[in-house]
Amino acid sequence: MHTPRAHRETLLLLSLVYAMQGQARQAYQMAQEGTQRGVELASPYITAVGHMRQGHALMLMPAPDRYIQAQQHYQETVRISQMVSVPRLLVECYWGLCRAAGYQGDLVQAQDTAQRGIEIASQAGDEWIASQLRLTTGASFTLAGRYEAAQDWLNRALLGFEECSDAFGRCVARLWLCLLWFRQKQHSLLAQTLPDVLGSCREQGYDFLFTRPTLQGPPDERMLVPLLIFARDQGWESRYAARMLEALGLPGIQLHPGYQLKVYTLGGFQVWRGAEQIPTNGWRREKARHLFQILITQRQAPLDRDQLIEYLWPQVDPVTAGRNFKVALNTLYQVLEPGREPGSESAYIVRDGTVYSLRPGADLWLDAQAFQDAVRRADSAAASPEEQLPLLQQALDLYNGEYLPDARYETWAAAEREQLSVQFLRIADRLSELLLQAGRSEECIETCQRILAQDNCWERAYRHLMMAFDRLGDHGQVARTYQRCMQTLREELDVDPSPETAALYRRLTGQDR
Repeated sequence: MHTPRAHRETLLLLSLVYAMQGQARQAYQMAQEGTQRGVELASPYITAVGHMRQGHALMLMPAPDRYIQAQQHYQETVRISQMVSVPRLLVECYWGLCRAAGYQGDLVQAQDTAQRGIEIASQAGDEWIASQLRLTTGASFTLAGRYEAAQDWLNRALLGFEECSDAFGRCVARLWLCLLWFRQKQHSLLAQTLPDVLGSCREQGYDFLFTRPTLQGPPDERMLVPLLIFARDQGWESRYAARMLEALGLPGIQLHPGYQLKVYTLGGFQVWRGAEQIPTNGWRREKARHLFQILITQRQAPLDRDQLIEYLWPQVDPVTAGRNFKVALNTLYQVLEPGREPGSESAYIVRDGTVYSLRPGADLWLDAQAFQDAVRRADSAAASPEEQLPLLQQALDLYNGEYLPDARYETWAAAEREQLSVQFLRIADRLSELLLQAGRSEECIETCQRILAQDNCWERAYRHLMMAFDRLGDHGQVARTYQRCMQTLREELDVDPSPETAALYRRLTGQDR
């Protein structure tokens, strides 16, 4: 039965290739299919490899528990390997476990796992997988700032890849060394290696190393952005470096901390530095957090220092308020960019005299801005319901609640909160209408419930609900929806439902016959 064997091996091989290229979803799909194929053919070996490859793919996905999920699959591979007594299965599994531990900062576990894998690989004469283990261990030490140990591991990996003629592995090992030297400001070593590494990436099509997380690269592709900026400014493969920055949506960027700042303001306030969330107590001072929220809210209009002080300390004397502002600003710099050198410019906040604002073009993702951009895309497709419906859904998926609820009574947040709320209600209303027209009654009901949770007097939502329940044959809900509408409008606005709503209710319940 050679054909199905080749098929399942192809699936799992493709999964590994996809993971090495950072195509996580394709890698996961291939691994799942390969695992299922192993189960169907009662092949423990293929099943074990499938679980292992699922672990590789999961580590590249954005889920917060990705390492836990990956480790569960690796442990299943270990269990099967022990059951069928095939120790070589463990080597690649140890590679994955080494990455899972090391990229989370557990260097002891990563190194111990790597050594066990290298021992088995050496006995089998498999220098390639041993070099992968050394590469991953060196990468883990680099991420932790343990540069001396990292360089030793990476150099040994580099020698192994040269021995087995793996040009890609050699390129990745040298790229990690460049990142290590850049962080140590060893620019002379960088000058000897980085131009050649970038040239190899350009010639061989290794762009994915810079544009998405890969199995052998950093867990966050943004870590390499400062390296690309430095290469571009030094004239080392500058056109290629600029092209990679543009692919990341960062054309012309001058300052970068090595991570993207992700800011969530809708339904709650959260800020992430790459994969690390800033905890509530991580802001150190409440006014530092409020200062950042003001700058985010007023992102289109730079604010003078006196205006910021008035927002933050309206009743405090000017001398004390000025001192407080300086402390809050310095704290904010430290929170957003812990690795920033004192006195250097911030990658996120720009100062022009006494005027402060977010830095234009900074690598900052803001959910409120993403929502507004999505609304504009949906509005531009208004002439085509088929095209508009998914765009409206994408916009609504970004709106998780009111803007900065912890600043509900702050005057500086009121206008932004109202504007976003109006946009949400408008597009949710349009989406519920289109869903009703498309016969997707359950989704229409869900959307209408979201509208009424935001504004329980939005009368069109009650009408859409009644029509959706009628199409589902739930006439009891039609009546209850109208009663709810009538009661809410009387309690909140002291009015009755509009003639249009009343007429719809009579028509749906047969009272107008």
